[in-house]
Amino acid sequence: MSFWTRIANILKGGGGGSDNRILKIYVLSRRCNEPIAGQIDLFNELSRTEDDSGHPYYTRKVLHTSGQNRCFAEVEVNLWFDRNKRLAQHEVEGGRWLEEEEYQAELERFNAPPPEDPTSG
Repeated sequence: MSFWTRIANILKGGGGGSDNRILKIYVLSRRCNEPIAGQIDLFNELSRTEDDSGHPYYTRKVLHTSGQNRCFAEVEVNLWFDRNKRLAQHEVEGGRWLEEEEYQAELERFNAPPPEDPTSG
């Protein structure tokens, strides 16, 4: 692979071939009851910690709801990583942590049409 091809791949998001660069995260907004997806770039968004927690890397991410249903909210996620940049601990303010399967189920629920009101019509 030529030098310019590698540069082009990096700029397109190829990142040098590492599949472990992006960590996808999922939360559910407590206020809007809306599932939110986000991602962490493990190469650029982690900071070194200076405490003795045993987790040398940290990042904070604020995720926003879409505003659908006229509800606007933020969910703050604090993440700590081990020396291999694997997620070790997480805290969520304004919502709760979701695994990918839970996120998919919540997304289906959120995007489902509202039930019909039998009294109207």
